[in-house]
Amino acid sequence: MRLVTALTILALVGLCTGAAYADKYDANEKPWTPTFPGVRAIFPEDEGVNNACPGQAITCGDEINPAAINPAGDLDWSNFYVANPGDLITIATNAINGSTTDTYLELYDACGGPMIAYDDDGGPGFFSLISNFPAPHSGTYYIKVRGYSTSTTGEYKLNLTCQGGTPPPPDDTCDGAGTWTRCTSGTMTGDLFPYVNNYDPGSGGCASGYPEAGKDQVVAVALEAGDVISISYTQLNADAAIYIITDCTNPAGSCVVGADDTVTGDPETINWVVTATGTYYVILDCYGTGQGGAYVLDYNITCPGATGACCVNYVCTIMTSAECERAGGTYYGDGSTCDPTPCPPPIPTEEKTWGTIKSNYR
Repeated sequence: MRLVTALTILALVGLCTGAAYADKYDANEKPWTPTFPGVRAIFPEDEGVNNACPGQAITCGDEINPAAINPAGDLDWSNFYVANPGDLITIATNAINGSTTDTYLELYDACGGPMIAYDDDGGPGFFSLISNFPAPHSGTYYIKVRGYSTSTTGEYKLNLTCQGGTPPPPDDTCDGAGTWTRCTSGTMTGDLFPYVNNYDPGSGGCASGYPEAGKDQVVAVALEAGDVISISYTQLNADAAIYIITDCTNPAGSCVVGADDTVTGDPETINWVVTATGTYYVILDCYGTGQGGAYVLDYNITCPGATGACCVNYVCTIMTSAECERAGGTYYGDGSTCDPTPCPPPIPTEEKTWGTIKSNYR
């Protein structure tokens, strides 16, 4: 998806004179999962009203067919109403009459307002898809279909569905983030389908420089300077991206490391030496708007040489926090000592403490 070279693009242009320019970062075909059973009504494109916002009025469940970007630079606007906040909006362009048009989708909640969702090549071939985007509020929304480049022309059809949504899992945001324990390793498996898009480092962000408009899940971990965090994250049917931030209100400004280099089904990897002690948020994400599905993730957090006081059954021993946790003890922090002991005194009423008490007073 990111690996299409300039030479490949030139070759494609040479083979197909007049072909539309596809996104060089996303030219491979994506999995096409949405279906549109029971289309409510089919309307042809209304060129008399759709050249500017608000455009052609349609309803959830409708299909615009036929439609075309013609002439080059043509903008096709449509508008629709969503009744409930959280309803899942899916907008798809697809082929008619064998077309291969390189469409680009944009979604707005006000004419002249900021774009709230977008996609290029998320559907089959060069067609675009915004999938399961949760409506931020009830009201009217506005779709703009354009060509990827100003020279793009061609036919397409547009489908719109709106489905009742359910609240995403708690770890959809930093407030409900799952946690990893320092100096441990493990494997996670899951599915981003029920999640929504909350975080995006933006174009030029630390996740190899790409915007990440997919669904995302959050894991929090407290790390110390010098720790090494290694992650391998694979989306089975989507274009995975992963990055680590320190401020959930400012992902772009606080992103410390990220990866978005491979194609669907290949792992994205991070191997980073922590530069400052603090709480970090690992964002499991995807590149395409609304994308996200089944994944597998392996992580390892190495804490080289970090030891401190650990109390196990009232006895203080110097060990790592991971060793202390395995022993069922209480860890008092890196660099803490047993002189004086931080362990509480034994309680005489507990039979198991008599040996410790006798040892202390011999």
